[in-house]
Amino acid sequence: MAQKKSETMAAVEEVPTAGSFVETFWDRYELSRERARSLRENREDAYLKAVKEVIKFNKQYRKSLAKLYEQSKKTNKEMVTEMMHQVTSARNEMKDEVKIDASPSEDREELRKQIREVSGQLEKLALTPIKSVFQIIDQMEDRFEQNTETRISFARERRNAWLPVRKEYVKLARKAHYTIVDRSISSIKELVKAK
Repeated sequence: MAQKKSETMAAVEEVPTAGSFVETFWDRYELSRERARSLRENREDAYLKAVKEVIKFNKQYRKSLAKLYEQSKKTNKEMVTEMMHQVTSARNEMKDEVKIDASPSEDREELRKQIREVSGQLEKLALTPIKSVFQIIDQMEDRFEQNTETRISFARERRNAWLPVRKEYVKLARKAHYTIVDRSISSIKELVKAK
């Protein structure tokens, strides 16, 4: 009889312990879900930030390439101008000594203007594909950044739309778990009483 009474007491003491187990289990589950959500959002934010930083770096790199080209073009133009000036001054000195007619000099100046104009047009023609490629790359990177932001935003909205359903499911699962534990404890009590 004493043994039957101690078994009944053990079964009665199991009720609060089982309830706290169920409560702890579902609390831990909700905490892990929240932690996973937080980590996912942090990962998405970090990815978006990395994309923006890479695009920013690429744009700065292309700008520095363009500036480098402009600087080298300016330097080359200055060198050519200086050489032309030296050649012109040397020819003028020769003209003074030899007394050459001035009309061929005007023809040369006209030829130089035409050469400069043609070289400028060739330069623009050569740069057009490069500028076009840079513009296309800029547009692609901007579109990629926008698509990434949109995708992350859509994914978060979709998850948030399902959040009430998930919470209700957890609430029902918790309630069902309590019911199962209560029924199991009741069954054990009845089994103990029957012995």
